[in-house]
Amino acid sequence: MAQIPLGTQFIAGAPNYPTTERRSALINAESAAYTMQDIVDTVGGRLEGTQYVFVAADGTDVQNAAELQAAYVTAQSMSPSITNRITVIAAPGNYNFGSTTFVMNTQYIDLVSLDGNRSVVFNSANTGGTISITANDVFVKGVDVVNKNFTIANSLNLLRVENCTGGDYSFGGDGGTASGTFTDCTGGGSSFGGQGTASGTFTNCTGTSASFGGNGTASGTFTNCTGGDFSFGGGSGGTASGVFNSCIGGYSSFGGEGGQAIGVFNSCIGGDTSFGGQGTASGTFTDCTGGDYSFGGYGGGTASGVFNNCTGGGYSFGSNGGGTASGTFNSCIGGVDSFGGQGGTASGVFTDCTGGDYSFGSNGGIASGVFNNCTGGDRAFARAGTASGVFNSCISGDGAFGGSGTLSGFLYYCRLTSGTFETVSGSGRTVLCIDGANNQNNQ
Repeated sequence: MAQIPLGTQFIAGAPNYPTTERRSALINAESAAYTMQDIVDTVGGRLEGTQYVFVAADGTDVQNAAELQAAYVTAQSMSPSITNRITVIAAPGNYNFGSTTFVMNTQYIDLVSLDGNRSVVFNSANTGGTISITANDVFVKGVDVVNKNFTIANSLNLLRVENCTGGDYSFGGDGGTASGTFTDCTGGGSSFGGQGTASGTFTNCTGTSASFGGNGTASGTFTNCTGGDFSFGGGSGGTASGVFNSCIGGYSSFGGEGGQAIGVFNSCIGGDTSFGGQGTASGTFTDCTGGDYSFGGYGGGTASGVFNNCTGGGYSFGSNGGGTASGTFNSCIGGVDSFGGQGGTASGVFTDCTGGDYSFGSNGGIASGVFNNCTGGDRAFARAGTASGVFNSCISGDGAFGGSGTLSGFLYYCRLTSGTFETVSGSGRTVLCIDGANNQNNQ
């Protein structure tokens, strides 16, 4: 089609109206006939403003991709800067880039879907037909690359991604660093800094196994996020050192499986071996729930942090295999062998806590801490071990408080639901305690 020179004037005519026969040769020589298609070709099929380029996406999937690429090239020519951001606005549709990656390598050029939804769909069957962001100060919203890797470069701290979808290893996964701001995004396995570092800000995001710094480091701020097994710095010695609010992880999440949970955790839920399970739970935990072997439980783990109104399963809170519960525990609940149970050490401060059978340094362990208004099951509080701490108004079943072991601590107003108290040794004392037969015990 012809390109129309700037300044050309038009008089419209019907499609079959003759344009030459009824005019003089002089007029015919100084004029030309154009169609609406010529006009479309002249303006390039796109709407452009001083700070935006619009992609109509009214062709085939491949044509839509070419139009988006052309729009980005146009945006690059519009002198983008921190005071002149250019936005490429893409209409809803499928964009098939084949094996070619759409690269955003220029700062201050943003890409947003027209309706704000995840409606800009990169539907190439080729794994290479995805998006790759290498520029730092960029905003992207509403892009769905389906099951492909939504690729971002490392350490893009000014990057903002909203309402986007990627597959496995997306958003800085597979050993990368996700340090931008991610809102309402969905990734697959090892996404959001998975097997690497998640140091950014993540809100209402969802990943699967090993996401959010899984098998790596989760040092950012996470709010209402959901990950799978080994997520949030969990798995293979990972570290959860960030701030976690109302997040949900699976097995060995939040620094679990030999890792470290050293951050701040509020109203979070993990599975078995979570929150520093098999490792160290030295952070601050409030209203959190873990499964068995959680909160530094299992394999000689350590629970040395501050725990408020937290719930763990069996062998939790520094228990099993010589573990240590040396932190501060307020209104916490554990299952069997919890709080340094199963041959561990309960050396912290425990207030209004409840454990199951063999809890609180029991089963051959040591209960050397301070215990206020705590309740254990049968054979709790250093059964067959050493009860050398201070116990105030605590309750347990038969064989508790150093039963079949050593009672060298101080018991005040404690009660056994069955059985009798061990004879104290050394400087130990029992004061106004009641045994299972309702007999007062003072030693």
